Amino acid sequence: MKPLGRAIVVLLALAGIGYAIFFTASAGRQAPPRPTPLSLPAETRFADTVAGSGLIEANTRNIAIGSFASGIVTAINVVEGQRVAAGAALFSLDPRLAEAELVIAQSAVTTTQARVAAAAADLADQEDQLQRSEKLKTGIVISEDRLMRSRFAVRTARARLEAARAEVETALARVQSAEVTLERLTVRAPVAGLILKVNIRVGEFVSAGPATDPLVLLGNDRPMHVRVQIDENDTWRLKPDAAAEAVVRGQREQRFALKLVRIDPYVLPKRSLTGERSERVDTRVLELIYSFDPGEQTVFIGQQVDVFIEAKPIAAR
Repeated sequence: MKPLGRAIVVLLALAGIGYAIFFTASAGRQAPPRPTPLSLPAETRFADTVAGSGLIEANTRNIAIGSFASGIVTAINVVEGQRVAAGAALFSLDPRLAEAELVIAQSAVTTTQARVAAAAADLADQEDQLQRSEKLKTGIVISEDRLMRSRFAVRTARARLEAARAEVETALARVQSAEVTLERLTVRAPVAGLILKVNIRVGEFVSAGPATDPLVLLGNDRPMHVRVQIDENDTWRLKPDAAAEAVVRGQREQRFALKLVRIDPYVLPKRSLTGERSERVDTRVLELIYSFDPGEQTVFIGQQVDVFIEAKPIAAR
């Protein structure tokens, strides 16, 4: 190859290497494209505001229904979304053992009542004998010792009757206890409300006491409540009569007014997390409870909303 050709090849190679270095360096300096949000963030309509994350809940709080006793579930009477009245049956456990104990307790009542009848008859007999003895002349027809024995026999018979009656009362109390045990195997709604979640199935074993997941979750959603957490650094800006509104996340146009129910007068560590990267988990918050009528709003218990509360201006501090 001629010297001129070799020089051209070298120049082309150097140019290619230089272009590759330039392209790599310029492409690496390009900023990554900004993610396009699915929806714009919510905005407040108040000139001065305090914002917080709110969680929709039932006005009775979300009631975690448990079981008084351990056993096998034999019937489930409700489904999610069903409205129930106070006292309505939610689910039932196997009642066979409790039913057997009730029969035994009822049999004990019959037995003790028979003992009462026998003791009453014995007392009547002893009293009759005493009355006959007292009509006789002491020391001639009947001895003093015999008369005293008759009197003691009446007292003993009377005490046996009282003891038998006490046994009847005890047996009746055991019947009532067995009836309560049997009744408690059917778990009922403590309040009227909406069935939010059912976490049991027929044939499953449930244990008495607290569980990781509630057996049934119940709450009254008429009206609904919103539990709002406000950073403790912003609590001084709150006004008791301030207007407030909630904005549904993902739908900034879906807003509804809130009415203050109460302020929980205790600042506690933040527990309800929104999952945002900028969220601080070492803060303490004050909880405010608001109520609202959902009406035609498509909102659900457990849903998060952004809450804006009209507040004092920062310059007023």
